[in-house]
Formats: sequence, C-alpha cells, structure tokens
Amino acid sequence: MSFAQGMDRALSRLRIRSGPADRFRVASISGAAKTSFSKNDSLGRLFSMNPLKFMESRLGRFSKSYRKIVLKTYLITIVLVFSFAFPSFVAGLFFALIGNQKRKNAAFLKGSAVWGDAIRWMTKTRFFKIGEFQIPPKGHMIFSNHVNELDFPYDCLVINKPYLANQVIKKTLVAYWWMKAMGSQVFESSKAATIAVSVRNLLKGLSTTSFIVYPEGHNSYQEEIQPLQKGMIKLAWENKIPVVIVLKSGLTGYQTLERGFVVAYKQIGIYESTNYSSWEEFKDFIFETMDREKKDLDAMLSTEVRNESVLVS
Repeated sequence: MSFAQGMDRALSRLRIRSGPADRFRVASISGAAKTSFSKNDSLGRLFSMNPLKFMESRLGRFSKSYRKIVLKTYLITIVLVFSFAFPSFVAGLFFALIGNQKRKNAAFLKGSAVWGDAIRWMTKTRFFKIGEFQIPPKGHMIFSNHVNELDFPYDCLVINKPYLANQVIKKTLVAYWWMKAMGSQVFESSKAATIAVSVRNLLKGLSTTSFIVYPEGHNSYQEEIQPLQKGMIKLAWENKIPVVIVLKSGLTGYQTLERGFVVAYKQIGIYESTNYSSWEEFKDFIFETMDREKKDLDAMLSTEVRNESVLVS
C-alpha cells in the first residue's frame, strides 16, 4: 500500500474528507528558566481537554478552516499510532521495557516525524528546506520561533529532537507521556530547589541529545519574531550551552487560507553563548539574529512562490 492510499484510508476512519494525493517537493535552495512555559501552552491544553472545547476557548477567533486543520492534526495521531507509526511505537515500547532509553527515544522521535509527514500530505502543503541542515545530535539548545499549533508536527519532521517543556505539561496525561517518550524534559520552575534539579537534569540530558526550545515563550500567531523571554537564554549563557537557531516561515497561512499552503524551514547557524559578556547581550544578539534572518526567510519564500507561479502560468 502506498503512503497516499494509506493516508486516504486513515483519514476516512476519522471521517475526514481528503482529495487525491499530491507528491510533495522538498526543495533545497542554496544560500545563506522559561520557554514555551505559558499556562496557555497549546499542545498541553489540546490533550488535556475536550478538543471541541479547546477549539472554542483557544482558537475561536480564527477561521473555521484553521480550527478544522488543528483538530485533524491532533486526531490523526491516534490513527497513525496504529498504522504508519506503528513500527516505531512497538519499537519504542520494546526498548522502554528493556531499559534502553537512547533507542527508545530514537524510536518515538522517528514516529513523530511520520506525524509531520502526514500533516504535510493532509494539508497539501508545499514544503521547503532551505540550505543545509546539520542539527547537532547533542549538547545544544535549538531555538525556533513559535507560531501556532502546526509548529509541533513540522518541528518533529524537520528538527526531530525532544522538547524542553514546563511543569504544566504534567497535568496533561497524553501529552506528558508523548513528550517523555520522545526524551523531552520537564523544567520545574516553581521553586528554587526544583529549578536546581531541573538544571542538573537538563545538563545531564544534553550529554546525549539536543533540545528544542521556544524562546518567545508562547504562540505568536504571527510571522514576526516576538520579544524573547529571558529564562532559557540566561540558562544557556550561565551554563555555556551553544544555541542553534532554526526558523520557519509560512505557518500563518493555515490561519488565513483554505488551501495553497507553503512552508519553509532554514537552519540559521550555531552560536556560542561564551562569546558574550552577559546574558542580556546574548539575548539581544539572539533576538536581532532571529528577527533579521526571519525577514530574509520570508522574502526568500515569497520570491520562490512567485517564481513557481510564473512557471505554472
């Protein structure tokens, strides 16, 4: 069974109407102590409450088509676990049972990439990875802009690393299990003692992997980079943790359009926190870099879309 045929069958089980399968072109264009710690954390709230209530409370101001995409994005995980992601699911459980955490995490991360591919297929999104991607396997924080609910599947597809989450995620059984299964860590920031333990656990975790961090601290629902929270930036500077910046563009299209989605990712660079005399200086540098490079990425994506439109016409 082809991927397209399988997805048609999977979507039909959820009573989701889908069109004919498209092949997706992944183009390579040459060229240049708080993260997502808001109590409104989208992933956590979605898994902790009735999905329809979530749509109303969190996404009521957005179009019906966007709410439908978000709902399908998370409901389809149930089908994927017992279809395309099933081998990864079984492997992850097996390695968990025998105590091999490294291979367990790798198996569940592989399964999460299947989720991202399924969403790309389901939404008929043209997807671009611009330039080279060399995500360090360990020892780095990976800073990315936090746009909307589609961040998670696509970050799983492109970056494919565990997250650094906050203690609110513990209240959400399914999300907490999934995040932990991938090797994600929960950063406890309620008390000084728990912060110290979380820092030690983070440093230990960095010896085997790198973590995705959203320094804006919340969904922006905008393409523009928002002011950065100090927590994880200060932590990176104090503990001499290098930072990788990966940016995405085009995700707001899901909020305003019904079709014709185009998304681009680009790895900007790797930056040593030790090159800066204070965490404030490092924070300013990270923001300026993300802001400048995001504008360039937006312009690059816009140019690519225009060029494709000319070729098609």
